[in-house]
Amino acid sequence: MLKKIISAGLIVSAVLFTTQIKAQVASAHSIAEVATKEMSYLGLTESQVSKVTEINKMTADALIAGDNSSSQNNKVIADEFVSIIAQRHKAMEQILTPEQMAIVKQDRAEKIALFRTLIMIPILDLTERQVEQVYDINFKGIQKVQKDFGKRLNKKNAGPEGADSNKVKKVIISDFKALDKDFKKILSPEQYEVYKNNQDLIRESAKKE
Repeated sequence: MLKKIISAGLIVSAVLFTTQIKAQVASAHSIAEVATKEMSYLGLTESQVSKVTEINKMTADALIAGDNSSSQNNKVIADEFVSIIAQRHKAMEQILTPEQMAIVKQDRAEKIALFRTLIMIPILDLTERQVEQVYDINFKGIQKVQKDFGKRLNKKNAGPEGADSNKVKKVIISDFKALDKDFKKILSPEQYEVYKNNQDLIRESAKKE
């Protein structure tokens, strides 16, 4: 199995990691497997699973190899992340049926949770176990945002599309801030500090999805 280890050098505006031995971070292959597993709700065929896994691996490779140096600002890095995910989406359109793509577009909670998780992997050097845990937390956060907007608009699982931008920002920041305690439980102290330092980047990236 290919073990291309995510470099700590990809961390943006982060504190330096200590010299203590860290748990092995997730490889591009393991990231691809998790990302594909999270798409199981689409009822993928065996052939699709193989092709989707390869696309997810290429996406993970691109995110890991990206030039996310501290000399770049959050907008530049966010745009780079979004471009990589957009390429993944186009590739998926060639593999999934129109019916499956319709489900992907409709189920924004699944899509955005996966998007946020893919963005956080290279920033935080997530371990294989953490990848799934972070996805679960992100999915919980997206559902909370949808629920809050649903209450305001009297609709079930409504999204923030078309709402006042300042209101959107406040709701998203508030809902995801509530997840800090969940992230703190599964991240190392160093990772958590990196997460806190890069919340604007993660939010900026996910906002464009």
